[in-house]
Amino acid sequence: MAFVIFTLYGIILIFLQIFLLRELIPIFHGNEFVVGIIIFHWLFAVGVLNYIYPRIKKSKNTAVSIIKLLFVLIAFIIFSFLFIRSINLINVTDITRGVSLKTAFLYSFIAIFPVSFISNLVLNYFKIYISSIVYKKKIKRYIYEAFGFVIGGVLFSCFMSSLSTSMIISIIICLICVNFIFLFRAAANKAAVLLIMAVIMILTVKFDKDIEKISILNNYGGNDIIDVSYFGNQQNILTEKNGEFYFYSNGTNDFSLPSQNIFEDEDFAHLPILHHEDPKNILLIGGVKYLSSIVKYDFIEIDYIESNKKIVDVISRHIPKLENVFKDKRLKIYNDDARNFLLNNSAKYDVILIGLDLPINTEINKFYTEEFFKIAVDKLTDDGFMALKLPGSMVYSPSLMAELNSSVYNSLKNVFQYVQIIPGKENIFIASKSHMPFRKDIKRRLKNVQDETFVLSKYYVDERMDTQKTQWLDSQIKEERNLNLVNTDENQKAVIFSIMYWQSTFSPYLMKFFRVVTEYSYFLVFIAVILFFFIKFKYTVTAFVSGASAMWLQMVCFWAFQIYVGQIYQWFGLLTSIFMAGLIAGALYSKYSHKAVALNKTFFSSEILYLLWIIAYIIIVRYHVLNVYSLVVLSLGTGFITGLEFAQLIKIFAIMKEGDSNTQIFSSDAFGGCFASCAGGAFIIPVWGIEKSLLFILFLKFLIFTWWHYHKKHGL
Repeated sequence: MAFVIFTLYGIILIFLQIFLLRELIPIFHGNEFVVGIIIFHWLFAVGVLNYIYPRIKKSKNTAVSIIKLLFVLIAFIIFSFLFIRSINLINVTDITRGVSLKTAFLYSFIAIFPVSFISNLVLNYFKIYISSIVYKKKIKRYIYEAFGFVIGGVLFSCFMSSLSTSMIISIIICLICVNFIFLFRAAANKAAVLLIMAVIMILTVKFDKDIEKISILNNYGGNDIIDVSYFGNQQNILTEKNGEFYFYSNGTNDFSLPSQNIFEDEDFAHLPILHHEDPKNILLIGGVKYLSSIVKYDFIEIDYIESNKKIVDVISRHIPKLENVFKDKRLKIYNDDARNFLLNNSAKYDVILIGLDLPINTEINKFYTEEFFKIAVDKLTDDGFMALKLPGSMVYSPSLMAELNSSVYNSLKNVFQYVQIIPGKENIFIASKSHMPFRKDIKRRLKNVQDETFVLSKYYVDERMDTQKTQWLDSQIKEERNLNLVNTDENQKAVIFSIMYWQSTFSPYLMKFFRVVTEYSYFLVFIAVILFFFIKFKYTVTAFVSGASAMWLQMVCFWAFQIYVGQIYQWFGLLTSIFMAGLIAGALYSKYSHKAVALNKTFFSSEILYLLWIIAYIIIVRYHVLNVYSLVVLSLGTGFITGLEFAQLIKIFAIMKEGDSNTQIFSSDAFGGCFASCAGGAFIIPVWGIEKSLLFILFLKFLIFTWWHYHKKHGL
């Protein structure tokens, strides 16, 4: 019974985390910060619960208390769902344009904290209900729950990522209802629970689409919701208002018809192509809105790569005007990650267009890095061109905009011999191995397609490519303070500058503060040293750093997975499962490996192993061997060492109590995970880069190592 209940509850917990992740992704516009923020709020609630749990008055009838709490949990889950989808009304803003990070942080706390607190409180009550708290039962409960995480993560990533959110909520509620079957004694009550579960699933299947459209309406300004779908655990929405269509992926507008930015769209669809004398093969990465312009050229083949296959599917079904574009025999559509496609494809292209928007997250940014440019340059013909776009200004260039453009420009210059910038509301970067054409050549080629365009003419080209404007922008980008800014996979300068530039329109003062904190973030090292030497409870600090180290390394895996594999939101559950599988193995090894060695010395050995493991991370990052296989090994190994160390900490805390009870270790471990997910995953890892962030957690672990080295001679 204990195995079934705790395993089932582990499945419920991972499903809840992924459900909250999915719903909050659009609020953060797909930025990976959402992973760190959600885990922070979740673990903060766990830490608070474990801290106050010994002070909570226990009920005499534990089963009744659990039943009441489960009903409260269901209510909070429904509340969180409706609350997130009503943020537009509550905040009186348009989430499609974005909300400030402080607002998103606050609202995500309101949505997550109650669900996490109550769900973990139920778990603690289940421990009392099933058996008295003794050491062996505690370890088993810990392992059973982790086993549930493994099962739930695999199930969700492999089979449930395309289900609607309303269906996922119904599944979670039904799994919660299964607990009632164990708690109710009367057969009639159990039968009633089964009946309720059946009714919930039938109603959800029947009204699934209606629930999605009605609930999502709040966040899309009263537009008619034409279609709501999910792919890779990401939300796709097509809306219509007065004959105007808008397609949103993760809250950002990927496509609109008629286009609100027709000038910029035509510029990017035509000007880079006109640089080539006779282009035959073109590759478009993202940017479905450019296809209708590109097909006007006399190409032999057009390869379009779109990792989100729902975009083409939804647009082609609901917008008849674009039906002929997708039926063009020259057009080949690939639903794949563009980097993997290029690495595994031997084709050469005359023009490669990066049709993606502002690199506000890692998913987009990996096509603006030096590493990607090295891949792309080998896929161009000798006279081929590659183009991308970034935010620009015709009259004034804010420092953030200049830094963003500089970081990508410098990365391009490190790979391509020639880089040209066409200034405007959107700066177009064109890179090539060969010389750039003269403006007169571009205007000559324009004659062939000018009748098919809305705005392009030879006079417009002269204005757009004016020499003085180009020289002015060039001077802004090449300022001395910007010369060392390079955007790479592991040090994503463009992501940080994009977020700061985007957020400056909502919270200019917050962004100024964020810039100061970013520039002086290395003071965290001194703060860590000061706190370490002044905190009295070293065993509690050990638990804190243990939780921080585990979560920090896992956050590195999440970020690296998004860079080198992609679709982290779909595979988040699977990566968590891999970590938890390692955790189970480590805990079992510690439990059943009986060695006549003092606990202090055993834990000291574990600390050495952890230090070596972090060093292995750094070596793998330094020599660029991160891939799906190495990340699986790293996540599994991190789980194993964490499980091994945590099981030993439980033994030590049973002997050397610090605080009111042994729940102190769980609270400290959770708060350590909070620190790593927020300070690490949502700040230091993207700001410092992966390698430097690993050095920081290595330093924290080394402080703990020195303390245990000093005390290892005192056996326990």
